[in-house]
Amino acid sequence: MRTAWRRSRADLWPLVVTVLVVALTVGVTDAVPRLLGDRADTAVRSAVTDADPAVDLVVSSRYGAGASDPTVGPEDTRIGVDDAARDIASALPPALQPVLGAPVADATSTDLTLSTPDLPTGGVLWMSYLWAGQEPAVRWLAGSAPGGPGRDGAVQLALSDDVARVLGVGAGDTFQALMTDRTVVPVLVTGVFDADDPSDLVWTARPEILEPRVVGPPDAPTTVVGGLLSAASLPAARAALEPDGVTRTFRFPVEPGALDYAGSGGLATEIAALEASPELTTVPGPGASVTSRLDLVLTQVRGRVAATWSQATVVLAGLGWGTGLVLLVGADLLARRRSAALRTLRARGASLPGIAAGAAAEAAVVVGAGAAVGLVLGQVAVPGTISWPWVAVVAVGVLAPPAFATVTAARSDARRVPTDRHHRRLAQRVRSVRRVSVEAALLVLAAAALVALRRRGVVSISGPADLALAAAPVLVAAAGALLLWRAVPVLLGGALRVARRSRKAAPLLAVARAGATGAVLPFVALVVVTTLVALCGALASTARAGQAQGSWDTVGADVVVRTTVPDAALPDVAGALAAGEGVDAVAVGRVQVRSELFDVRGVDAVRVLAVDPEPYGELLARTPFGSSPAFGVLSDAATRASTGPLPALVPEALLGTRPSLRWGNVTVELEPVGQVPALPAQQADGTPAGPTVVVDRAALAAVVQALAAARAERTGTQRFGTDPPEVDPNTVWAVGPGAAASADEAAPAVRGHVLTRAQWLTDRRDDPLAGGLLALLTLVAALCAGYATVIVVLAAAASAPGRSTSLATARVLGLRHRDTTRVAAGELLPSIVVAAAGGVLLGMVLVGALVAPLALRLVTGQSGDPGVVLPWWTVVPVGLVAAAVLVIVTVESSARRRERLGQVLRVR
Repeated sequence: MRTAWRRSRADLWPLVVTVLVVALTVGVTDAVPRLLGDRADTAVRSAVTDADPAVDLVVSSRYGAGASDPTVGPEDTRIGVDDAARDIASALPPALQPVLGAPVADATSTDLTLSTPDLPTGGVLWMSYLWAGQEPAVRWLAGSAPGGPGRDGAVQLALSDDVARVLGVGAGDTFQALMTDRTVVPVLVTGVFDADDPSDLVWTARPEILEPRVVGPPDAPTTVVGGLLSAASLPAARAALEPDGVTRTFRFPVEPGALDYAGSGGLATEIAALEASPELTTVPGPGASVTSRLDLVLTQVRGRVAATWSQATVVLAGLGWGTGLVLLVGADLLARRRSAALRTLRARGASLPGIAAGAAAEAAVVVGAGAAVGLVLGQVAVPGTISWPWVAVVAVGVLAPPAFATVTAARSDARRVPTDRHHRRLAQRVRSVRRVSVEAALLVLAAAALVALRRRGVVSISGPADLALAAAPVLVAAAGALLLWRAVPVLLGGALRVARRSRKAAPLLAVARAGATGAVLPFVALVVVTTLVALCGALASTARAGQAQGSWDTVGADVVVRTTVPDAALPDVAGALAAGEGVDAVAVGRVQVRSELFDVRGVDAVRVLAVDPEPYGELLARTPFGSSPAFGVLSDAATRASTGPLPALVPEALLGTRPSLRWGNVTVELEPVGQVPALPAQQADGTPAGPTVVVDRAALAAVVQALAAARAERTGTQRFGTDPPEVDPNTVWAVGPGAAASADEAAPAVRGHVLTRAQWLTDRRDDPLAGGLLALLTLVAALCAGYATVIVVLAAAASAPGRSTSLATARVLGLRHRDTTRVAAGELLPSIVVAAAGGVLLGMVLVGALVAPLALRLVTGQSGDPGVVLPWWTVVPVGLVAAAVLVIVTVESSARRRERLGQVLRVR
């Protein structure tokens, strides 16, 4: 034990380096899976919280014909709505019950039209009974709660104060509502109320009861209001609206805090099963249905989580392989430093298993200490259950030292060398064949892994069987390192020819020493870790730049104002935006997400972009999409074409065709006059835009009007539905530093939805999955850069004894101290710089090959793969290792200054 301690103390710094490397890697590989698990849970909850429309589970059914009696009491309502809600809640699958809140039930009438003195243009009325554990709590301002049927069978109804003011009615007033078949429903207002708590969940079923809603264009608005039924008045409403005028809806809100990634797959399956078999909910009445967007949202977010996990697996696999190579270099250094002691032990009779056992015991203690420190760091960073990917790194750290020690000790055994030259050449040929075979196998494996990863994609990585895919970048780096290693002698040979022409001895000695002291293991390890630095750095920069491009792909400008329905007032909004401070360009248009296309094989639907070509072209010129002469061509063609086909910019596949476009109830013939330039590739919700046709908005309106007039003249009638479809705009784009602020002021006039590119980009970069992956890439790049420095130090320490001997001899022969320092630097720098530079180049090449299979588009939010961005700091490892060499040479030179000539001559 004492001997082992003295041996360990003599080699303390390599052991400390091993502890540090193991601790860092174990800490990262232990914490990252837990961190990703937490990010996955956060992503699931955020997706459910931010879903629009909401992902509530909605169970609905009709009452059915012949079951309504206006004279029954409130008990019938309680059985049909309140008790039914409780029964459905108890019948839900056990997996769903913890994630669903208490039901909110309503029994709501079909759309009823009404007209009052204060609302002469008419409106839409919904009569609703609400229940969420109890009827909503209200404060009566006038009158009282509705009851049974009034005089002449009038349905008793309560109105909120805001609704009553809009309609111009009060307690005791009556009005008439009309069903779609023009049946008159008399309504008696029994009371006017205010809600005790307007934020109560019960009002979310029908918010129009508290606050009227105005829909439609400004020149023809429609007011939607709601009236409150009680348990006593609902039977009368059912009887008045027979047979299918009242629908029961049971809404179960989803509790995002109760969701996690692990259970999301089962929840999606349960929701799909309920949608397919609504009878499982025991909902009463005919026409039962179950709807929810929860399964769709969960499926989408699970796809993103799976892709992020796979991307992180590739990065962690690279870190693990890099750490393993660092530990191998450290084990090799220990074996070299102890070679004399190991051979002495072997000569004294120690067995190879005994030597391996001693080295393994020491390695177990050292690596165990590093693993323990790493686990503590991991738990401090991300508390939770211990994960186990780090076991592979620990195994390498424990097994490598005894393996190198055993091989070093075995070299002291006497080996027979054939005296026959032919046999020696044959043995050398066998060794060469073995080496070439191993290298060829590695090249084939790397190529196969890279091809498989490119064909299958990172999202296919699902288990241990796919570890070869995850290790593809490291395998390619290792194969490239072997090829670079074969190039080093060629480079040194050229340098040697140049050095021979020098009159000084230092260059010649430096090149000679560089060719004699190079080792393949540190070289390969350095290439691999520098490749990982460049790869991770380039991937992180590509992702961030892709997020910025994704914001343009989705928004299309600095800010976009969209309306739910086309609005003729949007040009006024565009004018107000254009007059705003800091607004550089504004365009207004109509975006039709999907229109049918005819007479073209393979394309049956397109997105139609009806814009004013010149303003829209000027706006695009101020975006990354750039200006395009195609908009000028479209504008000229639209000006010349008074009649006939509509000029259009079409995708390349449609050039040379004569397609027809369905717009409303008319079919418009298109005349392709050019190819669509670069445009935003996504919709506002992130879905791909698909093939796009760009037309002049004024020309489209003129053509649609002409076609509608021609049809009316041909048929000789103006039947309902023959009016020309509107071509009013629904989108305003604006660019400029002040566009967002101006849009916030102008959008309320048309009840428009404002989407800013800056906010989209902020949300994407704050996304838990994307942010976690970028943080992991940055962390691994930093660790591998540090590991590159460690490899240089370990490799220099391994060759230090030979270098010290040769330089001491050179000093005895008259070489000056300054020249010996140059010789030492020239000995170390060539192979190290070649390895670092080669690794950086390999990383830059690999990032281009891996952007698509790594599915970075899911991180950037783009519809396609992002363009590769190579940051300048990917070359930092080259400067870092060169600086490390200079520091090592300076330290060794300082140590040699203290050597005495007598000591040098005695030792050597």
